[in-house]
Amino acid sequence: MRKTILLFPLTLAMLTLASCSKGSTDPDKVPDSYTADVRLTTNGREFSATLVKSKNDWQFEFTEPETIKGMKLSSDGDSFTAELEKLKFTDDIKNLSENSPPRLIVKALSMCESGKGMTAEKKNGKTVNTGTIEGADLSVTFDNGKPVSMEIGGEIAVTFENVKFDEPKEE
Repeated sequence: MRKTILLFPLTLAMLTLASCSKGSTDPDKVPDSYTADVRLTTNGREFSATLVKSKNDWQFEFTEPETIKGMKLSSDGDSFTAELEKLKFTDDIKNLSENSPPRLIVKALSMCESGKGMTAEKKNGKTVNTGTIEGADLSVTFDNGKPVSMEIGGEIAVTFENVKFDEPKEE
């Protein structure tokens, strides 16, 4: 009995050390306003865009491929708008697919605003936030507090460059 009593604290200490060695940490967060150059790959196709996110809206302006260069996809929360040259289409946000890559990217980064539904771990000096979005596994890698890559369901891969967080505005 005495050996059992002595082994229990030792086992507990070993389990605690083992869980710490995994590098568990608090998820990295993003503010509600930022800009970033985004390169995304989905269904074997590559796209590049500039993402501008503010508190209540977002916009992707595509720069590649050439066939959609200049196209803007934006949302104010209630509706979305797609624009290309003189063509403009606005509709209820419910009619934009939940699995639309731009919508998923913004939704994933919004999860990183609050950290809710996310766990994190340190890997190679970077923080990796993980969670689930629309039933798919989500992972967002941060370096020095800024997102550098994202993977959604093994189907959407995203890299972020030139990430700039806006300064909070005093009200």
